Amino acid sequence: MKKMILAALVAVASLSANAQVWVGGEVGFSAGKTTFDGDKQGTGANFSFLPEIGYTLNDKFDIAVGIGFTHFNGNGDAYLSFNDKDDYSIGALADANRNTFILNPYVRYKFVKSGDFTFFVDGGFAYKYIHYSGIEDNGNAWELGFKPGIAYGLSDKVSLVAHVGKLGYDFGKVGDTKTNEFSIGLANNISFGAYVSF
Repeated sequence: MKKMILAALVAVASLSANAQVWVGGEVGFSAGKTTFDGDKQGTGANFSFLPEIGYTLNDKFDIAVGIGFTHFNGNGDAYLSFNDKDDYSIGALADANRNTFILNPYVRYKFVKSGDFTFFVDGGFAYKYIHYSGIEDNGNAWELGFKPGIAYGLSDKVSLVAHVGKLGYDFGKVGDTKTNEFSIGLANNISFGAYVSF
């Protein structure tokens, strides 16, 4: 038993010796309106703040966790934003404010480095807790999947990062309404962020 504990401590120490801490994440804002036959039916705005912290274990692997939130404010019976599907809302809730807490641990595998560019894929899961103002039922959503991306190093310490696409499975529940979805694609899952290493 002592040998196993000692071996585990040596393994952790060797990883820690090469580890590099980085922080970053994404901030986003979107706004829009829905019209029907020239008449405005509703408006809405969505704000997201998704910070992350991670460790670079070696040239190939990082481990990280993102913890953040999004806020949506809809005004109008017929407004439905493109972000609504991600939070598993339904049209009847379009007039409610919605706050979503997000927890997203993942592992990053960096498979190609060319000059200042690094190509990678993130694999992990995400949990979302969704609260609607004035609505009794809260929502829960789970996501499991892979997201390819590319990083561009501005310097030794600062990188710009983009995720393009997703391969995954999503499950969501609001009251008695459940949603299951398997997704694969590039066009609808694009995000940008920045990271600083220490």
